Amino acid sequence: MNKYWTRIFIAIAIFLLLLFFSNDFGLIDIQKTAVIAAIGIDSAEQENLLDVTIQIAVPDQGGNGKASNLTIRNAKSVNEAITELNRKTGWYPSLVHCKILLLGKKITENNVFDVLNFFLRSEFIDDSCLIAVCETRAEDALHATSPIGELTALAITKVLSSEAQKTGAVSVMNLRDFAKGYYAANTSSYLPIVSVKQEAQSESGSPNNGSSQSAFLPCSIGLNPNNADTYSLVDSEPVPCGNFWSFWNKLFPLKRNPLPICAPCSQQADAASQKGSQNTPNSDIFEASKTMLFYQGKQAAILETDETLAFNLADTSTDYAYGMVDVIQDGKPVTYCLKMKISKKEQKLKVSGNSAILNFHIRANAQVADSDSAQGVIDIAQTARVPEHVLHAAEEKFKKELDAVMQKCADCNSDIFGIILKLYRFYPSRFNDLQENLLQNVKTSYDIQFDTLR
Repeated sequence: MNKYWTRIFIAIAIFLLLLFFSNDFGLIDIQKTAVIAAIGIDSAEQENLLDVTIQIAVPDQGGNGKASNLTIRNAKSVNEAITELNRKTGWYPSLVHCKILLLGKKITENNVFDVLNFFLRSEFIDDSCLIAVCETRAEDALHATSPIGELTALAITKVLSSEAQKTGAVSVMNLRDFAKGYYAANTSSYLPIVSVKQEAQSESGSPNNGSSQSAFLPCSIGLNPNNADTYSLVDSEPVPCGNFWSFWNKLFPLKRNPLPICAPCSQQADAASQKGSQNTPNSDIFEASKTMLFYQGKQAAILETDETLAFNLADTSTDYAYGMVDVIQDGKPVTYCLKMKISKKEQKLKVSGNSAILNFHIRANAQVADSDSAQGVIDIAQTARVPEHVLHAAEEKFKKELDAVMQKCADCNSDIFGIILKLYRFYPSRFNDLQENLLQNVKTSYDIQFDTLR
C-alpha cells in the first residue's frame, strides 16, 4: 500500500514539474514582443474611424522604463490597429501588462462600447484595467511627460490608484465595473476625467521632464601627480609617480574604464547640464478631480470637483477626505480645511404611496487641518475639536453638493446611485408603476451628521 501511494506522489510531482517548466518561467522576449502599457482611443478626422495610440514599455539596461508611443490613424476598429502595429513594427503586441485605457472626449459623444467591445472579448487583457476619459485627446495625454521620470501610463495609474479613491478626490473605475453598469438595467456609469497641465519646473527654474540630464560625467580613478601618497579624481588615465608607483602599476594596473563616479567634472559637466536643460520641455501634471457621467454608453453630464467629492463620500469606498468649509466668524469670512473620516454610509430607498424616497444616512468625524485665519494657542492645541458652527456648515455644504449631483443625474437620466436597481430589488411589485421617470420623481432626504473627533 505504501508503494502505491509513493508512486502516485512521484507521478504528481513529475506532472507539476512539467507544468512549471513548460511556461519558460513566464519570460517575455522583449525583442519580439511589444509590451503595451496603455492604449488611447480617439475619434479620427474621418467619420467612424479611430486613432489608436499605443504606449510601449521599453526597458533599458539600467532597469528603468522608457516609453515609445505609436499612433495608428484611421483604423476601423481597435483590433485592426493592434494588427497594424504587428505589421508595421514586426512586434507581437502583448496586452497582459496594459494597465489603463484612455478615451478621448470626442469619442464619448457616441456609445463608447462600440470600441470597448474588443477589450471585453479579449482574454489577454485584465478586466481590472483602469479606464478614464481625457479632457481633450488621449493621444496628447500619452505624449505628456511625467515629472517623476516614469512612464506616462504609470504616472496616470498612480493618480487613479485605490489610495486616491480612498481620499474621495478621484472616482476610480475599471473596465469590469464600467461594463457592469452599462449592461445593468439602469445602463449608467461614470468615469474620471484626466486633464494634463504643464506646471512642473525644476528647482533651478528650468523645465524638467523627469529624465534629467546627468550633471556628473564618468571619471577615472588615478593618482594625484602632486602627491603620490594620495588619490584624486582626474579625467585622464592613471598618472605614474615615482619608480615605486610605476612598478606597482605594472604589476597591478588600474581599470581604465571604471563605472561612472558621482563627481562633478567642472565646466564640462555644467555645460552638459545647461544644454540638457535648454532642450528639455515642460513637465506635465495629471489631475482627475472631475467625473463624467454616462447613460447608455454616452457622456451625459460632468461632476465638478466638489460634486465628485460629495458623490464619493456618499457612495464609493472613501475612507478619508479633505474638504473646504466657508463660515462667518467674528464678522469675517474664514475658510476651514477639514479632515473627514467616514464612519458609516448607506442609502435606503422607500416607497410611500406613488412616490419613492431615497435617504442618505452618513456619519463622519472631522478635525481641523488648516484655516486661513490666525487662531489662538488653545484652538491650535485642540485641533481635534471642531467648532459647532463649522460642523453645521460642513453638513449643509454636503447636502447642497449632493442635491447638485442628484439634479444632474435627473437631468441626464444617469442613475449612478443605482436607484432603479434598488427599486427592482426591494419593491418588485411596484417596479412597473414607478420606473418611468424615476430619477426625476424620486425625493431625497438627508441624515448627515458630522462630529468632532474628541
